[in-house]
Amino acid sequence: MKKINSRNFFRYVFEFVVAGFIGWLYEVGITLVINHYFENRGILHLPIVPIYSVGAFILLAMLREKKRSPVFIFLFALVVTTLFELGSAYLLEFLFHKQFWTYHSWYFSILDRSSLISSAIFGVLAVAYFYVLHPLSGKLSEKLPKPVCVGAGLTISAVIITDFVISVYQLLKDR
Repeated sequence: MKKINSRNFFRYVFEFVVAGFIGWLYEVGITLVINHYFENRGILHLPIVPIYSVGAFILLAMLREKKRSPVFIFLFALVVTTLFELGSAYLLEFLFHKQFWTYHSWYFSILDRSSLISSAIFGVLAVAYFYVLHPLSGKLSEKLPKPVCVGAGLTISAVIITDFVISVYQLLKDR
């Protein structure tokens, strides 16, 4: 396992933001297409849906050691993200007494908390993560000066953590 240095720290913060932002774009886009209105998705005030970032990091931890084919990554991610989404839905509902998403009207819905369609989309996103975002973040973190990596990583982390604390406080207050 790689040790966390300033470049790796920046890399993972960058990947967290980008994966979460892509998740936000997907969530907003799917709501726009299905319901024909804009809805700011996610629990944060920032346009980041952390479950996508956490899901990407889970897959990275599970698949990082060997180069895998896109088909394997797609199928593996389809299974893992389905289980992760189901578990996350029930955990969030237990913690906050609120259902954050439902797939009740989707084809191939799984317990209304996931869908094979969304899982296939997550599989495609996982392939993009491993073949585009992760290599790009590695190149970017190597090219940036270390002080920039440290400063950007710490600043972005502080903003996200602050937003997370405020958002969770509001959710708990509104229970």
